[in-house]
Amino acid sequence: MLIDSLKHRFMEDPLCTVTPSIFQTCSNDSISKNGTCFEDSCCTSVLTATSWYYRLAQFSHIFFSALGIFVILIYLKSYSKTLILSFNIRVFVNFVIFLIIIHSIDMIVIHVYHLFQSFRIPLTNPCFVRVRVSFCAPFRNFYSFSLLALAVTQYSIYIDRLICIFWSSYSKYHRWVLVILVGHIIFITTYAIIWIFREEDSDSFLLSCLNIPLASMEDLVSVTAFLFPVNILCFFLSILIFRIFQKRQKDSRFNMKAHFKDVIDVQSSEFLYHLTGTQAIFIVVYPVLSITMRVFYYDTPRPLHLTFATLSYIFSIYSFVVPLQLIIYAYKSHKIKKDRIFSHVKMKSVGTEGADNYFNSLRNQWG
Repeated sequence: MLIDSLKHRFMEDPLCTVTPSIFQTCSNDSISKNGTCFEDSCCTSVLTATSWYYRLAQFSHIFFSALGIFVILIYLKSYSKTLILSFNIRVFVNFVIFLIIIHSIDMIVIHVYHLFQSFRIPLTNPCFVRVRVSFCAPFRNFYSFSLLALAVTQYSIYIDRLICIFWSSYSKYHRWVLVILVGHIIFITTYAIIWIFREEDSDSFLLSCLNIPLASMEDLVSVTAFLFPVNILCFFLSILIFRIFQKRQKDSRFNMKAHFKDVIDVQSSEFLYHLTGTQAIFIVVYPVLSITMRVFYYDTPRPLHLTFATLSYIFSIYSFVVPLQLIIYAYKSHKIKKDRIFSHVKMKSVGTEGADNYFNSLRNQWG
């Protein structure tokens, strides 16, 4: 009902997408159609782009994206090798990191460009601050692909884990499983991007490349409404899978080879629990912010609304928080293992007692 109401209000007056409150004419507006209200004119775009709060919102994307890349570099240099993960999970994690880097670079380039343009607006051309959809398409495709691929990758990881649990030949064919799932991620995401933006008007204009053309908005909502809740399901699935591998680890304690594999699967599952939980928080918060923004869309001053819309895209913060979570988990995991080793080294007994201590140490080290 809420979406239908919003769509109805959009169609009431196509020349004004908000409740008009400023009854002026925008001079030198070469883009807007005759009769367009001041709130949707290029003059309002200039007021928005040059306001301190909108610039601050843009800078926040640059800041968190750059910080995310910095944290990723620290993780890759100092912590990535400390995590004991199964081969497929390690590849998926590296793929997630790659997508975050692409997203972060894209966010930095987009917002640095828009900030630079906001200081160069000629007085006689207020529409200078706007950009064509065709110009934004490559940037939009990159960050949209990254975002949707992150969502698809999340549930692909759990498909891999379920196959590992229920297919006895998984260890022999795990690389083929990985190839198929990665191919599936790329295909599904690429097709979704093409489908979402199939009806866009390349000659229309936007204030920011972060904005989605109205013709594509409904399709984007449909795709995200399907993909993101699946990731919430993955969070609860991570708890179940962790307990299954824990039971396997306990049952295989007398089989060294199987036990070693189960220990790695347990640690991988525990890692995925933390990673999926972090992602689930953002997936819950993002639609809440978006719906709240749309509810107050018509009664919020246009510059403030566009600022809120820019801030509600919280995935630049996600690009910082997820790598930080990787470092925190890797640090804690490494510290626990090091403490166990030091505690074992302190046992200086010899003979039968020493042998017992040694084998007990091995058993404790590997669960």
